Amino acid sequence: MPDPFAPRWPARVLLSLALTAILAACTTPPQVAVVAKPPAERRLPDAARLALAQRFPGLHVVSDNGGLLPTPGVDEIAVVLAKADGPGEFTIALLAPDGHGAWRVAESSRPILPGCAKCSVSADLAPHGLYVRVIRAEGADFENFTYQFAPGVGPEPWRLVGVTAYVPARPGDPASHGFSASVDLLSGQRTDITDDDAGGTLVHRERQSTVPLRAPIALGDFAFTADALDAETRALPPVAFDPAGTLPAAAAEALRERFPRMTVQSQSSGALRGEGRDIAAVLVPADRAARPGAAADAVVAVLLAQPDGSVQLAEVSGAMAHGCPTCGVQVQIARRTLEVQTTDVSASGSVSTDYQFAFRPKDAPLRLVTLRSETTVRAADSTNTRTVASTNLVNGDRVEVVDGVVNGRHRRSEQKWRLRPPAPVRLSDFTFDPTRLDDDLRPAPAVATGASLSGS
Repeated sequence: MPDPFAPRWPARVLLSLALTAILAACTTPPQVAVVAKPPAERRLPDAARLALAQRFPGLHVVSDNGGLLPTPGVDEIAVVLAKADGPGEFTIALLAPDGHGAWRVAESSRPILPGCAKCSVSADLAPHGLYVRVIRAEGADFENFTYQFAPGVGPEPWRLVGVTAYVPARPGDPASHGFSASVDLLSGQRTDITDDDAGGTLVHRERQSTVPLRAPIALGDFAFTADALDAETRALPPVAFDPAGTLPAAAAEALRERFPRMTVQSQSSGALRGEGRDIAAVLVPADRAARPGAAADAVVAVLLAQPDGSVQLAEVSGAMAHGCPTCGVQVQIARRTLEVQTTDVSASGSVSTDYQFAFRPKDAPLRLVTLRSETTVRAADSTNTRTVASTNLVNGDRVEVVDGVVNGRHRRSEQKWRLRPPAPVRLSDFTFDPTRLDDDLRPAPAVATGASLSGS
C-alpha cells in the first residue's frame, strides 16, 4: 500500500513500482475475500462514524484508510462502505475534518457493483491522490483495475486522472495472454506491459500509445463498471512473440530457395522436436510486405535443427487465404508446441484465434492439437460480450465461456462438452480457416457434460 508519509517520488517511478508489484503478486488469481476487515489497531473517530451514519444510514464500514490532504498537516479518511445484508455493492466516501473535532462527508461515489461474489473494493489515500482498486475474481478469470483520482481546485470535485488494468493469463492455458495497461487520462499516454516466460526465458515488453482525451470525470459520477473505460484499457493485439530479427544464414538460404518471392513477417525459435534450435516463420508475398499485418496468402514454414548444426525445411502450411487480409499473424515455439495466432481488430470488436501444433508421436508430422478463439464484440449501447472457446483436439474436451457486461451488470455462462476427437489435421494441409473444423467442433446436446450461468 502507498505510504502517505513516503517521499514524493515522480509519478512515473511510482507507477512502474506499482505495476511491478501487481505483476509479481497476481500471477495467479488470489482468493479474494468479499469483506476485508479494517486493521484492529485503527478506529474511526466517533464524529466520523456519526457523519457516515447520517449520510449512509443503511451502510457499514468495510475498511478505511487515512492520508494527508494536499493542504499540509490536514488529514482525510477514505472509507469503503457496504450493505450489511447485501454483499457485492460498495460505496467510497471521503471524510474531511470540519473543525472542533467534527467530520463531514466531503465526497462519495455512486454504488459500485463489481459483479461477482468474490469481488472486492478498496480505497487508499496517498500523496498523489486517491486510489480505488476493484478486483473481479471468478473461477480462473481475474481482473484488477486501479483508478487514480486527484483533488480539484477549490470547490471542484475529485476527478479521475489515471487507470491501470491488469488481467493475467489463465492458469494452465498456454494460449492465453495476460497484459497490463496504464493510462494517464490527463495526457492520453498509454503504456502496455507484458512479461512472457512461455519460452522458458522471461521477456519484458513495453508499448507506448495514446488514447483520445475524455471530458473530466468526477468521483461522484464514475460508474466503476468493467467497461467504464473500455476504450482506454481494452487489450491491444499482442506484440510479436519474437520480433523479426536476423535468421541464421542456413535458415534464410533455405527459405529463399523455396520461397524466392516471399519475405519473413515474423519468426520464433526454440525446441520443437529435439533439443536444437528449431525455427518457425511466417512468410508473405514480397509485394504485400508494405502492408503490415497482411495475412492473406501467408504461409507458416517450419525448419528443424539437424545433428550437424544446420536446419532443414520440414513442413509448410497451406496459404492463409481465409477472408481476413488485414489479420496479424504471429508464431511462437514454446513447451514443444508451435502456436500460430491470427488477430483481427476493428471498431466493433476483435477476433483472436490460437492454433497449437505438436509432434504426436515424435516421428509423425506436426498436427493441430488445440484450437482457442477469443471474440470481443462492442455494441453502441455499451454492451460488451467476450466469448472464449477452447478445444482439445486430442481428447475432445471443449469449454466455451461467454462473458459480458450489460447495463453495468456482469453476466457469465460456461458450458463444457466432450466431443469425438476429429481426424488428425496436419500443418501441411491446413489453411488456418476455423470454419473447416466447424462440423467437428459443433456440439451435440447429447454429449454436453455440464453448464453454469452466473450474473448479478
